[in-house]
Amino acid sequence: MKVQIDKSTTPIVSPAVVISVGDWDNANLITLAWVARVVSEPPVMSVSIRPSRHSFTLIEKLGEFVINIPNSDLIREMDYCGTRTGRKTNKWEDLNLTKQKGEKVSVPLIKEFPMNIECKVTKRVEYGSHMIYLGEVITVHVEEGLLKDGKIDPLSQDQIVYIARNYYGLTKEPLERQAFSVE
Repeated sequence: MKVQIDKSTTPIVSPAVVISVGDWDNANLITLAWVARVVSEPPVMSVSIRPSRHSFTLIEKLGEFVINIPNSDLIREMDYCGTRTGRKTNKWEDLNLTKQKGEKVSVPLIKEFPMNIECKVTKRVEYGSHMIYLGEVITVHVEEGLLKDGKIDPLSQDQIVYIARNYYGLTKEPLERQAFSVE
């Protein structure tokens, strides 16, 4: 038997990532789980930010953002960035994180995070409590140790996911590979 639950508790897994916004001197970090791949050609990601957040003003001004993907060793830093406002604290300094110059955007990457996705905003959609930003992926940075034959090795992934206000790790073997059912 299935029962109805609070509709705001979406049971779909979301990535837990830290978004950097703003130029080098004014960059801020915000933890988001409302992040998704939208289309593959061209590659586009979406991020959703409440207009009341400090990061909203910064992304509006520059029109760029970086998705910084932590591993489980960086869970404290990730959570910290989502529980403090950049209006009152410099999260870069508080956490001893290093700004790394982006290749194609003015927004700094977090050097300590193993993966970074540089994006330029191509569209914004105001919807309910959030502004949804669609950002074309300009370039992707991945630590070499996470690659196998030049591609991301899924078994080396240690990403964090967000489900019902909790963080979980991805450490299991795959169940199957895509298209296994057609063989």
